[in-house]
Amino acid sequence: MLRFAFNSFSFSTPLLTGLLSLSLLSGCAAQRIANEDSVSQATTEKVSELGNDSERALSQAKAAYATASSEDLSFYAPLHMEQIQQALKQARSHELAGDAQASIESSARVLSLLDSALKNKARAQSALSPLFAQKAVLDEIKAGSVMSARYQREMKELRSLISMIEAGESDKVIDKSAGVLKSLQQLELDTMLRLHWQPANETLEKADDEDADTHAPATFSDAELQVEKAAQTIRRHYQDRALTESTGKEALRAAQHALYIAREAKNITRLDSAQAEQAALEFEGYLHQLSMTLGAGDMRHMALKDQTLAIVQYAEEQARRNAAQQTTSPNNSATAIPEAASPVVVEQPGAEAADKQQQNPAEDTTAPEEAASEKESTAEPVTESAATETSAVTTESAEEGVEESAEKEEIKPAEKPQAED
Repeated sequence: MLRFAFNSFSFSTPLLTGLLSLSLLSGCAAQRIANEDSVSQATTEKVSELGNDSERALSQAKAAYATASSEDLSFYAPLHMEQIQQALKQARSHELAGDAQASIESSARVLSLLDSALKNKARAQSALSPLFAQKAVLDEIKAGSVMSARYQREMKELRSLISMIEAGESDKVIDKSAGVLKSLQQLELDTMLRLHWQPANETLEKADDEDADTHAPATFSDAELQVEKAAQTIRRHYQDRALTESTGKEALRAAQHALYIAREAKNITRLDSAQAEQAALEFEGYLHQLSMTLGAGDMRHMALKDQTLAIVQYAEEQARRNAAQQTTSPNNSATAIPEAASPVVVEQPGAEAADKQQQNPAEDTTAPEEAASEKESTAEPVTESAATETSAVTTESAEEGVEESAEKEEIKPAEKPQAED
């Protein structure tokens, strides 16, 4: 069209300006709205209503344009909106040139076009209601941001259907609307996959790049199954927002688990004896910090596995006591002091038996396989003693525990050793 042929030229000359106006008019004629005659008749009536006050007419035309923008008529009535913009521009130009009558006529056309555009919006929403409902779903899941290019292409197709309604080609709209609706539904599915499946898939690919299938084969295999299952679930139930979100989150966590376990396993295989000892001490430091925070005491005389089990059992016992206290005193549950925060000193689980069996870590030269078997053989009695003695502590012995703690030497947490990289 001519309007594109002059993009690289200046429009300052009257000749080029005239050619541009002609091209704009010819473009609008090629996209003539179906009710052009009724719009023209309505314009004539509005000219009579506006009288001779061109300033008031222009003010109403500007207000009409603001209404058209707020009603999003660029989408719901694109042909009308294009002519509204053109008519308002002409009204302003005539007002500046001092041609009051021409300005009033252009302003009146803006008003009549607005009325027609609003009617077309209602017709489009009725005729294309399934498509607009699907558009609302896409807007709800932020498809315009997640898959911007696809979303814009689909909206262009929807606008073309609306333009057909403006041009009175409703028969074509019926034929094409089914295909557009299918595309919009596919966009919804792809958006849900992008939101809730792709993060897990990308994490799994990263784990694969880091040879997780070699360093953590079982964990990586489980993650692969989780991610594949998530894809199938989301494809079948993509309209179930809660299900797709929870499924995607589970798959992502499985992929992350494979990635981090593979990294840890890879690092462990590279440790020498000194580095392995330092790593074990660092992990024990974390357990000790947790144990002291809960008030379970120093358990570093036990195997790491036994320490973990004893801490878990102590925490569970404290949780049961707190629940029982809240049940018996529901009105005071908000201000009840947790047992873990009380000054009760807990005797070390299996202290006497552990003292006899405790070995010096520096002198332990047992091979890793033998050491593991020895720990498993001694874990049960120590852990059982820990569970028995921990559960034997009751709130009735709280005062005695306080008195005994005053006589005992205060146990300070060991400094957390730094692991070598």
